[in-house]
Amino acid sequence: MKHFTRYVLAIGLLSSTACFRQVVQTGNTAGSNVVDRQFVATWLWGIVPAQPIDVRQSCPSGVATIETEQSFMNGLVGLITLGIYSPQHLRVTCATGSARLPEDAREIIIPANVSKDELSSIVSMAVQQTLQSGTATVVRF
Repeated sequence: MKHFTRYVLAIGLLSSTACFRQVVQTGNTAGSNVVDRQFVATWLWGIVPAQPIDVRQSCPSGVATIETEQSFMNGLVGLITLGIYSPQHLRVTCATGSARLPEDAREIIIPANVSKDELSSIVSMAVQQTLQSGTATVVRF
């Protein structure tokens, strides 16, 4: 009976590592450049999210695919730390070329030195233009 209890406990511990995988496709064509981070830190069972990861220099043409997963090793580390440190694996596949905008799209370029109120006003104006005209409005910072 002791061995049975140990086996059940071992299986319960291993299954509590809870592996998952999430893939986001942006619609852009995937390129060959990939940003791969094995241990992206999240805390308290994922309640405290990871810090933002800036891939703009690695992916100047944008992002094609974002994959996040909790591998067995990530789950094991989370189990050992009782979920206080819950790492995830991140893989970002960069896009090739640049995204094409519709020909009738409007473009608004926001200067770097605008205030929060001005920024809010410009974005509201862009949303109103899009709703009224039914065409895309691109806001660039």
